[in-house]
Amino acid sequence: MSYSLSFSQAIFTVLFVGDKVSQGFYDFVPTKELSASLNIPNPTAVKILGNLASAGIIETREGSRGGVRLAKPPQNITLLDVFLAIETGKPMFRQDHKLRVTGVKPTRAEKSVSTILADAEAAMKSHLEKTTIADLMATLNK
Repeated sequence: MSYSLSFSQAIFTVLFVGDKVSQGFYDFVPTKELSASLNIPNPTAVKILGNLASAGIIETREGSRGGVRLAKPPQNITLLDVFLAIETGKPMFRQDHKLRVTGVKPTRAEKSVSTILADAEAAMKSHLEKTTIADLMATLNK
């Protein structure tokens, strides 16, 4: 697999921000607290926040009362949204390996493997699309 750790870190980031704001602790969660609480190095957190902001998932504010908050309601943010913000254009399975052997069977094998892997990625994305940040927040507060 070629997906990064940043995807799961981004899920925790969005979940943390949504939860802290919904509990009334902050209007905007300070980025230092986010980075420290989630054990995400600051440079990584900055990159994740930039990607999430570019995707319209979070909004940021500068200054002493600045930080991060969700740009839309948690029920309108799916895990697929977070995934697409972080893993822009990256395939789940690299398929750039070329076989030296040629012929009908190797061609069929390449096509079959490619189809199976594409189907697996589509299934994963479909599953991520069914879960929202609100769904995850609900599990926190049981």
